[in-house]
Amino acid sequence: MVAAPPARLYHPRTITPALGPVNLRRGFGADGVGPYAAMLQAIRTKAGSIIVKVLFALLIVSFGFWGIYTRSPYYQSKSPDTAIATVGGDTIRVQDLQDVLQPAVEQLSNQLGTTIDRQQMKQLGIVDTLLGQLVDRSLLDQEAQRLGLEVSDTVVRDAIAGNPMFRDPDGRFDRDRFNQILAANHLSEDQFVAKMRDQIPRSDLLIAITTGVTPSPDVVDALYRYRNETRTADIVSLPVSAATGVGQPSEADLTKFYDAHHDLFQAPEYRGFTLVSLTAADLAAGIKVPDDKLRAEYAERKGDFAIPEQRDIQQILAPSEAKAKAAQAALAAGKDWNQVATTIVGQSPDTIEIGLMQRSEMPKVLADAAFSLPLNQPSQPIQTSLGWHILRVVKIVPASTASFADAKPKLTAEFARNEALDRIDTIGNKADDALAGGATLAQVAAKFGLKTTVVKAADVGGRDPDGKPIALPINSPQVLKTLFATDQGEISRVINTEDGTIFALRTDKITPPQVRPLAAVKAKASAGWQQEQKRAAVANEAKALAAAVSPSNPLKAAAAAKKLAATASPPLSRQAAPDGPVPPALVAKLFSAKQGQVVTAEDARGAYVAELTQIKDPGAPSKAAAAALANALTGASRLDFAAEFTAGLRNRFPVKIDQQEVDRAF
Repeated sequence: MVAAPPARLYHPRTITPALGPVNLRRGFGADGVGPYAAMLQAIRTKAGSIIVKVLFALLIVSFGFWGIYTRSPYYQSKSPDTAIATVGGDTIRVQDLQDVLQPAVEQLSNQLGTTIDRQQMKQLGIVDTLLGQLVDRSLLDQEAQRLGLEVSDTVVRDAIAGNPMFRDPDGRFDRDRFNQILAANHLSEDQFVAKMRDQIPRSDLLIAITTGVTPSPDVVDALYRYRNETRTADIVSLPVSAATGVGQPSEADLTKFYDAHHDLFQAPEYRGFTLVSLTAADLAAGIKVPDDKLRAEYAERKGDFAIPEQRDIQQILAPSEAKAKAAQAALAAGKDWNQVATTIVGQSPDTIEIGLMQRSEMPKVLADAAFSLPLNQPSQPIQTSLGWHILRVVKIVPASTASFADAKPKLTAEFARNEALDRIDTIGNKADDALAGGATLAQVAAKFGLKTTVVKAADVGGRDPDGKPIALPINSPQVLKTLFATDQGEISRVINTEDGTIFALRTDKITPPQVRPLAAVKAKASAGWQQEQKRAAVANEAKALAAAVSPSNPLKAAAAAKKLAATASPPLSRQAAPDGPVPPALVAKLFSAKQGQVVTAEDARGAYVAELTQIKDPGAPSKAAAAALANALTGASRLDFAAEFTAGLRNRFPVKIDQQEVDRAF
């Protein structure tokens, strides 16, 4: 049962009482109903739950796109008003793409556990994909306007009240939550309502063209059988590693192989650069902190240096209550603690000593027992999810407070680092201003005490031409990212990293990717030639074996005659896993073969010969399987219809993308 919105949520023709009547579109009646309202209402009524859920998902996702102007340094130098595309009479600007790009990049970075930079954003196609979505949105908006599709206040109210984002745990509209979400997205209610007025016709239009797109039962049945059919085969594997007798290549062989495989001997782009850097640790080492400051800090934070009572604890951990009681009885009889643990309970000697523990470091039920025990007295058996524990305290270290002398090294290090972090920010700003004012890298390094490091050549992975890691005074991936984003002869801005380091660099030399000379890669070329010969040998052996198979001489017999073994495969499906028992290349050929047919395939590991022995039809799908597949096909088909529709709209509303401006901005 869906909870109805509160009675006072909206007044008639008013989105909220505080805002007064909503402006109605010209040409609409008192209810805000236009000529297409009846049609759209019918669509909403008949649309399946999938479409409704998609609509709500669009509304939810859109929150991530609205009201956000990125503060990323990638974009600070770009004008947000620069036009990057035109769609009919609409213009898409840099800011429009920034607004949708930044949340997507942050989400992907969180999923991957690493920061995504500009180059990776382009390589992954994020920029182009989101720009395409903005174009599609504009196409749909303009088509909705052309058709005169408008929404009444009632539709807007219902959409807001029905949005799961605005509901409390009981499923009722939550005004406070609504206000909080809008505030977090820097939206007023008027702005949100205006966006809803734009978004709902767009969604209605998609619903109108996709509702009713469903696969026939025959299509579902055929696809189910196709996907779930299994095949088995007898297979002979001929691994490359087992090939022998290829010998050593001649000079002519090497030259021919080298000329045909330049891609194997390509050296990456290398860049030589000069780095100037300063770390907080560098500054902290020279900062002297007066004793009076340290003593004042110690007095203020004396509680931070309190050391709670600690107890050195042993345990006997029994798997059952019976074992624990047997151990307890043995201890009461004077048996040795370790002997009871190992012989009666069967405990490993390594697990007897828990060590010196504070109360907060132990589960409460065990801590309460351990910190109430007298020395060398066993506790009663205590049950936890791990088993039955008997504890013994062998040493008690009373609570204490570290003296000023003991706390001084830690206080000094903290003071010095905090002071260093403050100073390094100031130094970084001044150094950046100096570079902007025309100072050289060497002048900035000398003036502000930055270390200078010269690297002759490094690839994007931080390795020199010999494949060895380059040595840098700072450990930051931003150095290489900055290097490969800085043109030859140019000096980067001063970069302040999260760990309290500043650096700037100059790209001194760029060596483009090039093919290494044969003399420098002779050993690698020789190994590559030998590997190629081995692959050719096993491929020829596979062809010869396949040719020997006939109706009277099946693969198993033909293989045995050549002292090879044929193995029966498990039932194979069309979706072969790369690390599965049968190589995907061979599976693909088996699913194109007829029963009894012999096929061959190759991959990097070797060559394969297979004789298809059985094709198993899965039969008609169950009702549940058919329904699940039909739903999946419906969703995919509707997406295809929507894509075709927006592609067709480009004829009505011409699309022009300024790729140069896109590349310049992103």
